[in-house]
Amino acid sequence: MKTCLGLLLLCCATPLYADTPNWVVYQEGGALQLAIDANSLWLEQDGLVHFVHQERFSKKRFEKAYRLSYNIRRTRAYADCKNYQFVFVSSDYFDRKEKRLFSTLFPVPRHSWKWQPVYDDSVAAAMMKVVCDAAGAATTK
Repeated sequence: MKTCLGLLLLCCATPLYADTPNWVVYQEGGALQLAIDANSLWLEQDGLVHFVHQERFSKKRFEKAYRLSYNIRRTRAYADCKNYQFVFVSSDYFDRKEKRLFSTLFPVPRHSWKWQPVYDDSVAAAMMKVVCDAAGAATTK
């Protein structure tokens, strides 16, 4: 039932413009909201699922590597649903009002990807469930 509801939300909650994010929240608390942009999903020829992941923090965070304070981080990612793993390849940082503060210039090249395993009952498992359940509805690129 949850799977059907998730697919219904991803497939039918389409905004007027394809470039407009369609955030599907999969976890929310007082300090952090986690979401996937349903409009960012596409299926690669090799079966990997592309998606954009968003972390929205209630209080500013600091990214030491870039010496940057931010409220929202959006990360372009790929999921390997068959092997139950994911990889983040580039990030964009925004303030509370969604003003872009910084973007990584280039995504990590595919030969340098560091796949992250997914463990049962983890936050990553909740993320993968949303992405992989929707993968059948994703457009092939």
